[in-house]
Amino acid sequence: MFSAVRSFRAVARIIPKRSYASPAAAANTGGTEELRLTFSSPASAVYANTTVKQVDVPTLAGTIGILANHVPVIGVLKPGVVQVTESDGTVNKHFVSSGTVAMNIDGSCQVLAEEILKIEDIDESLARQELDTANRQAAEGGSEVDRAEAQIRAEVADALVKAATGQI
Repeated sequence: MFSAVRSFRAVARIIPKRSYASPAAAANTGGTEELRLTFSSPASAVYANTTVKQVDVPTLAGTIGILANHVPVIGVLKPGVVQVTESDGTVNKHFVSSGTVAMNIDGSCQVLAEEILKIEDIDESLARQELDTANRQAAEGGSEVDRAEAQIRAEVADALVKAATGQI
């Protein structure tokens, strides 16, 4: 018992004390009320440091709506629709398969996706076929890896179908 307490105290002296984050200085944000968005994949850039009003992203923790001066955040994207409201009020929707989102203290936001597809470019019948095939492969068995890959494909195909039909 005493050795565990002694070890804990030794480690506690090494680890710096935790505290709350300090507020962003006006110099860091440039004093602007702008949200600068970079939304891209390895194949294309939809927005490149473009000023927008809002971006809504599907994450594993739920959908996040990001506005200018949003608190810093890092998240993992799940298959779904990224909705960007531009400065003039125009709304653009794109499907993403996976990726990351980061809101930075300087007012910039990066949405980096593995794949990006315009909603109007989704072929609903092909997405339904892929969903049926992936569900069948996941149920049939095979190796654990095969089932996991089929479940991932089914999740993405299900999100594609929902995006194509306006359910998400």
